[in-house]
Amino acid sequence: MDKGVALDSAKRMADWFVNCMSTDMEQELLYGTFYYYVGRDPKRRFRGAQWNQAFAVMGMLSAGKVFGDEKYLDAAGYIIRELKTLQEFSPFLPHAYGAIREQTAKTPCCYVRDALSGAWGFLEYYRATGKEEFLRRAEMWTEWFLKYGMDETGWPWWAVALDPDDKGLAKWQICNDMQGSFQGGCLNFFYQLYRETGNKKYVGGFFEHIADYFCSHIQQPDGFFRTIARSSGKVPPQDPQNGHHRGNDDLGSLGLLCAYRIYPKPEYLQAVKKFLTAVFAKQREDGHFENSCAAIPVVLNTLHEGAGVVDFTVSDSAVQAALQALLLRQYPENEEKFFAGALNETGEDFACARSTSYALLYLLKLYGGDNRFLTCK
Repeated sequence: MDKGVALDSAKRMADWFVNCMSTDMEQELLYGTFYYYVGRDPKRRFRGAQWNQAFAVMGMLSAGKVFGDEKYLDAAGYIIRELKTLQEFSPFLPHAYGAIREQTAKTPCCYVRDALSGAWGFLEYYRATGKEEFLRRAEMWTEWFLKYGMDETGWPWWAVALDPDDKGLAKWQICNDMQGSFQGGCLNFFYQLYRETGNKKYVGGFFEHIADYFCSHIQQPDGFFRTIARSSGKVPPQDPQNGHHRGNDDLGSLGLLCAYRIYPKPEYLQAVKKFLTAVFAKQREDGHFENSCAAIPVVLNTLHEGAGVVDFTVSDSAVQAALQALLLRQYPENEEKFFAGALNETGEDFACARSTSYALLYLLKLYGGDNRFLTCK
């Protein structure tokens, strides 16, 4: 793909986040937020959660560096201030101290993997700005996780109720009878926190256990990582997340590349190879791996990061086909601001921050030379 084309596309993605963001300080509940999901019907437009904010922060930091425009760095600052409001520090909730709530300061729970991404956003903001507060926030979340974030087997909980008596919990999907495949992605954050601090506690026995379990129980014979029932260890007939994490493994294979840096077990690289083999075997004629284009930057990023380490090769034509498919999902710049530059994630005509942020980070890495994010280095 031509570098100019790729960077122009990335810039329009970055501008979508800026244009969708509320910077009106008079509306304090919306200040620093943006849309995660945008449908044509204004009633089908939903503000992002903590994990959306974290990846948007990384994307804005990267865009600021590559394009040399302060507006992106300002946007990162707006978003991180909103993310701060979700971290719980009430002395009246000791079991929640340091946790990061899902969507607002009133949300009565968090999905553990989502909250980890929020902490990851704090860490990357610290690295970019040197502001010590954000490193400490990431560490305080980790302290909460090590106390309350894992089940008796050492696998992260699907969700944790932070206000157990709140009747609003009923609307949240809390599948603690399941062990989510998406939890493999948590390895990335702990590895990066270790790299930043040198504290081996962050990649201790729990970290190794998650990596081992991800390979031995979560990865299935066909190469894909799938959620399993806690009691039986088997894949349920109905995926609780409707197949959102297949080709998009929620950065789990990247997490195994990180784990390999600490515990150089060949089975970690074998699992990554098995996954990549499975994904590319299902690549369609139109270049997509599945209906959701979020899988494309996730898979291509693992391919890029694993080069020279994982014994897997694929033709350049397959990679280019995937890239072309990705950019064909981008809304044109003459669309209204809530769509222009974003990715139409599933082809069903809605813009989504998930695929847009992942694509932004990958394109700025590959074509803009910013290697700071979503890396195993």
